[in-house]
Amino acid sequence: MPDMFPQLENGTPLGGQQLVSRLLSEPDSVQGLPTEYLNELVSRFVDDGLDMILGSAIVIISEQLRTIDILGDYKRHLQTLTFLCENKAIASMITTLPEFDPSDATAKNIEEISILGPFLRLTAYPDSAPKVAENFFQNAEQRYSADLESCMNGLRGTVHYIQRTMFGIINSIVRSSPNARESVLSYFAHILKLNEKRAQMQVDPQTVACEGFMHNIAAILLNLCDPFMDVKASKIDKIDPTYFQTSRRIDVKEDTKISGTTEQSDEYYNDSRPQKEHNFITEVFFLTISFIHYGPIRSAVNYNEFKREYSELKRQTERMEQEMARMGNSAMPMQDFLMKRMKARLDVMAMHKLAFEAMLMDTEFLSQTMRFLNLEMSWLVRLVDPHKQHPWKSITLPLPDNIPEIFAMQPEWLIEDIVEFFIFLGKYCYQTPTFRSNSQEELVAFIITFLRNSKYIKNPYLKAKLVEILFFFTYPLGKGIPGELEPMLNSHALSLGHLVPSLMNFYVEVEQTGASSQFYDKFNIRYNISHIMKTIWNHPSHRSKLREESKNHELFTRFVNMLMSDVTYLLDESLSKLSEIHQIQTEMDDTTTWEAQPQQQRQEREGTLRTLERQAQSYVALGNETVHMLQYLTKEVVEPFMVSEVVDRLAAMLDYNLAQLVGPKCQELKVKNREKYHFQPRVLLSEIIDIYLHLNCPAFVEAVARDGRSYKKEYFSKAASILIKQRLKHADDVHALETFVNKVEEAIQCGVEEEEELGDVPDEFLDPILSSVMEDPVLLPTSGTIVDRSTIRAHLLSDTRDPFSRAPLTMEMIEPGKKIIYL
Repeated sequence: MPDMFPQLENGTPLGGQQLVSRLLSEPDSVQGLPTEYLNELVSRFVDDGLDMILGSAIVIISEQLRTIDILGDYKRHLQTLTFLCENKAIASMITTLPEFDPSDATAKNIEEISILGPFLRLTAYPDSAPKVAENFFQNAEQRYSADLESCMNGLRGTVHYIQRTMFGIINSIVRSSPNARESVLSYFAHILKLNEKRAQMQVDPQTVACEGFMHNIAAILLNLCDPFMDVKASKIDKIDPTYFQTSRRIDVKEDTKISGTTEQSDEYYNDSRPQKEHNFITEVFFLTISFIHYGPIRSAVNYNEFKREYSELKRQTERMEQEMARMGNSAMPMQDFLMKRMKARLDVMAMHKLAFEAMLMDTEFLSQTMRFLNLEMSWLVRLVDPHKQHPWKSITLPLPDNIPEIFAMQPEWLIEDIVEFFIFLGKYCYQTPTFRSNSQEELVAFIITFLRNSKYIKNPYLKAKLVEILFFFTYPLGKGIPGELEPMLNSHALSLGHLVPSLMNFYVEVEQTGASSQFYDKFNIRYNISHIMKTIWNHPSHRSKLREESKNHELFTRFVNMLMSDVTYLLDESLSKLSEIHQIQTEMDDTTTWEAQPQQQRQEREGTLRTLERQAQSYVALGNETVHMLQYLTKEVVEPFMVSEVVDRLAAMLDYNLAQLVGPKCQELKVKNREKYHFQPRVLLSEIIDIYLHLNCPAFVEAVARDGRSYKKEYFSKAASILIKQRLKHADDVHALETFVNKVEEAIQCGVEEEEELGDVPDEFLDPILSSVMEDPVLLPTSGTIVDRSTIRAHLLSDTRDPFSRAPLTMEMIEPGKKIIYL
């Protein structure tokens, strides 16, 4: 009797487990399920237990994939899920399973316990798949770059296959039913909510989802956005700008806003505000924005940190190797042990670094992201466009003073992510075709719109990064090869009309950023500005715009004042650092004396030398660009440099630096390998002389004559002989310089005669700051002090406080001379 009814052996899988092996096999094969059978099964049980029959099998297939990486047999699981989701009933059913979006999931385990998680976390990022990196990039330091690039492309191809397959699966689910679409959107929003910590500066990677999981979802969402990412942005009006306010899916209430205060934000995002449903374009647009923020942008930040750690470990290893080589056989066993550990760690980091780069510097993904960000930038500009027609009809600048609330209340990270992406592209991916193969008009319009109307963005460092983007993409690709953005800046209507005034205005604005590091930050920002100005200077429209802006007396005078202050500080720091380097190099050249010093003292001096070299490289590079900008600006316009609050300082600054270059201390600037520090004394001298010649007018001659501190006729004579000897200037220029000096000498003589006629001037007629005779005395109401108008005007250009009481002060507050006479 038992033989008639065979019993299942112990251990034979039951339920959904029975289907797993057949589902993972090729459909219609001996081991697989017949397609016709599966279709009939679905048709029979679609509303009556399909989730119990197939759902449990799908969950098991997902669980199996948790322990498999891209080195393993993952394709069967992907192909099975693809095959199943081609049936709308199955695709829709999957979203009804509790495992589809587990309510008890954490940020870390949602990629493992949700049905799609194990599929979406297949990646080559080293944080979750270190074996992949170590398999592909072993002995990286000894391999050819072409070999490593081939490995990278192989990895990228694998990840592209996974992302395309998962896009197909998710697209099938989304299209299977309205409820399924809502479940997918909610699943993605749940992932974002759990992983809000990923946006923090310091976060434990064990408490958030891995890089690859977030990156893959971002890539899939970009594919979902593809239908509305056309060049003309034809569906941009379908994106609801009130989404963050009227949807509960993504919460940005606590995030810093672009230009709104905390109180304004709380009012705008009040919980009592009505919610509404949004179209699919809006939903996917904002989910994509958010996943780019929490995913690839955060991964790029992590890569920067990782790269810094790698570089530092490499430097430490090299220094230890040098130290052990010096010690020879006397090296301690512990040092040898530490060296081996450091090298082993360095090898692992080198492999992980290459895996990071394979994922982040993937041309296909970068290109998709740039296309999406082009749409996002156009959408942000559209928010501030009074006519709401951008990009269909280009925005008109400048914008009104009142910032639209709908723009001001957007989270600041929308703009931050855009600038971080393009800076990453400019720093690390300039060799890829990503930038030049995509439209650049949106980027130029975006940057110029918000630089021209800088109050629209509250954070000064975001505006500085806009300038940094222009710097990276105008930097020459090679000798004679212009930067990729240069042609666009010389042809785009917004650029021709507004780039120069925008850069000048921001040059002034960065004087006060509010940060403790503002003094040093401004030099880096202004270096970028001076480079951009140099790049566009040959275009006549930009030069014409400068001449037009020079008539705006207040702004241009402030700009010139900042420029002079920078030249003064940077050249002074540059030359003093070079002088100290010269001193240490001289000490080291005296081998006997140097070797006689204690080892610790030598190491300290070597450390000081390295610090000085880094500082000199920075200061000299910054100084070179700033002097060069002053040189070509003075060639174009002279009058703004001759105002009373500028001309004396300008003359004194030029005289002082000429004395440094050709005076008695010039020998202290002779350092080994000058190119290492970007120090070109002949070029610097030539440009300073150019500035003298450009400004050769009576007002400037008199200003130089008044400089009794640094001016000496013999310095000009020595400069002239150097210029002739090194063939740096034409004979006509040297003759013009001699004529200029003769005029200065005549002015000095006239000044001496005038002083003799005046005799001793009473103190009450002398300016208390400059000790010169006041020509236009005014009263400072904040301190009751009388000074010359030109003196206080010059002071307020760089400091908006009373020099005596430190109280806030403006030129409008100053009382005219007649009141002083009355007093």
